[in-house]
Amino acid sequence: MVERGSAGGVNLPQVARHALFALAVGVVGAAASIALSLSVDVAARLQARFPWLLLLLPVLGAASVLLYRALKLPAHLATDTMVDHLRRNDRVPPALAPSILVGTFLTVLGGGSVGKEAAALQMGASLGALVGRPFKLAPVREGQPAVPRGYAAAAGMAACFGALFFAPLGATAFVLELARFDRAVARHVPTLLLAALTAFCIARLTGIGDVIPRVHVPGFSWPLAAQCVLVGLACGAAGTVFGAALRGARRIVRRRVGRPLLAAAAGGLLFAGVVLAFGWQGFEGTGMPLLRGALAGHAGGADFAVKAGLTVLALGFGLKGGEIMPMFTVGALLGCALGGLTGASAPFSAALGLAAFFAAASRCPLAALFMGAEIFGLAAAPYLALAVTVAFAGSRDVGVFGRGAASELARLRAEHGASAKDEARGKGR
Repeated sequence: MVERGSAGGVNLPQVARHALFALAVGVVGAAASIALSLSVDVAARLQARFPWLLLLLPVLGAASVLLYRALKLPAHLATDTMVDHLRRNDRVPPALAPSILVGTFLTVLGGGSVGKEAAALQMGASLGALVGRPFKLAPVREGQPAVPRGYAAAAGMAACFGALFFAPLGATAFVLELARFDRAVARHVPTLLLAALTAFCIARLTGIGDVIPRVHVPGFSWPLAAQCVLVGLACGAAGTVFGAALRGARRIVRRRVGRPLLAAAAGGLLFAGVVLAFGWQGFEGTGMPLLRGALAGHAGGADFAVKAGLTVLALGFGLKGGEIMPMFTVGALLGCALGGLTGASAPFSAALGLAAFFAAASRCPLAALFMGAEIFGLAAAPYLALAVTVAFAGSRDVGVFGRGAASELARLRAEHGASAKDEARGKGR
């Protein structure tokens, strides 16, 4: 029997609710992205004006942990654990949004090598889950399973991330890949995309977000194709090392140190000591100045390794912030350095490195390709696709956010095949 307001099994009132929810979470996601951008930019300017704030990083890191405790949040909650919540359909606490906003502000204020983009994912998940409550969302078709809690969080993530990077397609693909194309989330792609587009339009009108400069796209040549392969191979290897190092550092600190307050303070102290000892003040913060320099063709041969190491140190010890802008920066620095070595266009090699390193380290190749095309233009898409494919294929599945969708689907398919064989054997007996 078809409900009133339904047409051919489609619940039209629920369709309207999902659309209104997408618009609402798009507005909220854009507002969160703007607030995050403005606050972190203020922190970065203050840090640049008062370099001695680096000495306060241990105190600022400990303060962020105390804030999490005060709001009854797990002190070790980071982007990787939040993504695990999404995959398990766990509840995302509303208090996470203000906590990660303040925590990221404090870390950048002290010069920590973290970004704000992964913080946008956490804020978006928290706010999306909160906004979705009053809509009482239900399946839009009869016979479908109940709408999971992770769906509203995923919509918020797509909205906030799409607004911050002005990349709605890449943001939607990123959320789908983080969710490993779980059917409960994948069936709501139109809603995720509508939320991301709404947030993108608002952010575009204000012009507030991470504006990454475009580069000149060279005409096709076989040496350029070879450069794409070279950058892809290098970023695949470097992305594997970075992903394994960050996950390993977090695991060791969480298990061996055990006390988040002590870990954050010790990490801040160690970070400040390393930066001051080697004169690496230019590698502090989100890395946006370094990224812009790489896209202009300026990068030292080992700059990518320094930025990667400092990022692993900061995030590994539990300082609050994100991984994505540092990953973009590391990839761009590596690509730019390779361009300088081979004589290829260093700025375009940096663009290739940005997308390829992100694909390898995050295990999200579709998001890397879509975001690269949205940032650098459709003309760059074929070259980005080649570099991303090589980097993803040439790297191990030890991403910053855990195993990627491709290997997880392959594992599930193998398990399904094994269970089918066992069932067939049982029937044969």
